[in-house]
Amino acid sequence: MNRLEFMQRLEALLSDISRSEREEALQYYNDYLNDAGVENEQEVLDAMGTPEQLAKVIKEGLDDNGGQGEFTETGYHNEAYEEEVKNEVVKKEEKKRLSGGMIALIVILCILAMPMLVAALSGIFGAGVGILGGLLGLFVGTAAMGIALFVVALLLIGFGIGELFVLPLVGVCLIGAGILVAGLSMFFIWITVWLWGTAFPWIIRTVVNFFSRILHGKKGEAA
Repeated sequence: MNRLEFMQRLEALLSDISRSEREEALQYYNDYLNDAGVENEQEVLDAMGTPEQLAKVIKEGLDDNGGQGEFTETGYHNEAYEEEVKNEVVKKEEKKRLSGGMIALIVILCILAMPMLVAALSGIFGAGVGILGGLLGLFVGTAAMGIALFVVALLLIGFGIGELFVLPLVGVCLIGAGILVAGLSMFFIWITVWLWGTAFPWIIRTVVNFFSRILHGKKGEAA
């Protein structure tokens, strides 16, 4: 079938659609064949199928798209409408998948992960409490040691002063030992002050920021 016969047959098959749509269709396919060139004309005609097939596709496209589309080599199409239909199908499929087995799987995974999550949080909280307790014990211990050594130093110096009038050598040794113990007591007192004023607040801030990052993410870092 040559071009003239093809177009005459297509025009006859499209006689039941509106005149404007028929003329637009015939004009489109005539232009399409012109663009293909004489040397490719028969190949293009074969690719479009028979006039009956092409007329059927055109009519179905006009019915489905309400005339709001354009002619193509494969019939009449409305890309916006077809894309919308495709998106609707995809959304329905996604909704169907999510509302079925996916939700059940998510719920099961959450239930299974809950004990592990609780255990992990409990472990982290316990470690934090343990660290704070150990630091508090260290603070109390150094403070108690400093005070105790200071009392011992006062006693040694007092006994040494008393012995100076009886046994001067013993008195001098006791006073020297008292001064040495007093130096040790000052060292422990200094450690206590350092822990209380510098190390202890820094560690508390570090632990609080650590838990804040775990619980609040970036908000904890900003805090």
